[in-house]
Amino acid sequence: MTKKACDGAWYSFFSDSLVLFLFKKVEVMKRYWLLLLLGCLPNWLYAHEILDNFLQDLNTLHGQFEQELYNEKGVSLEKSQGQMYVQRPDKFRWDYQEPYEQLIVADGKKVWIYDSDLEQVTVRNLDKALGKTPALILSSNRKIEEDFLVKMKKLPSPKGYTRFELRPKDNTEAQFDSMYLNVIGKVLLSLELVDNLGQTTHIIFSKLKRNQPLNVKLFVFTPPVGVDVIEDD
Repeated sequence: MTKKACDGAWYSFFSDSLVLFLFKKVEVMKRYWLLLLLGCLPNWLYAHEILDNFLQDLNTLHGQFEQELYNEKGVSLEKSQGQMYVQRPDKFRWDYQEPYEQLIVADGKKVWIYDSDLEQVTVRNLDKALGKTPALILSSNRKIEEDFLVKMKKLPSPKGYTRFELRPKDNTEAQFDSMYLNVIGKVLLSLELVDNLGQTTHIIFSKLKRNQPLNVKLFVFTPPVGVDVIEDD
């Protein structure tokens, strides 16, 4: 074999090897990106299904809550606490007891907001009052994906809880920019709401009782005699 033919053979072999190497490299990268994509799918495609599963067998919920409001700089503005009751669908009772008394009752059709200090009751239609709020999440039978975009993050031990991030699809009706639900197993640990002004409301739950019978009178409200009743339609 002449030197020219030999060089040509080596060049052909080197070219073919390079093409084969690059082809294998491309195939490896394609598989890598495919696996990476599949790893991300549960977070943005199936997070709402996992949250729906958490809520689907929730019939009633009762417990205590502590609520704290922070401004956009993280400074605490207000603290409150009380009792909460939920009966699906569309009934709930939030009873603020400290530092002031306020009662919010949804009876399935309307929401009653009673400020005892002001001797005033505000009445709103349920759909208008709930908007895209935490009360909608806990009390409604609507599928999460109908109203929210959902992401999910599993926190490692020792916390070990699952954190759901919800963003309203329709910001025109929402009362917040984003909401976070922290759950472990079938237990709702806390809620966090970030409003359009950057203020954050933290709600921590305790002594929760799930699917225990609740008195139907909890979700019936009759305005006390002498208070002002304002229809907010």
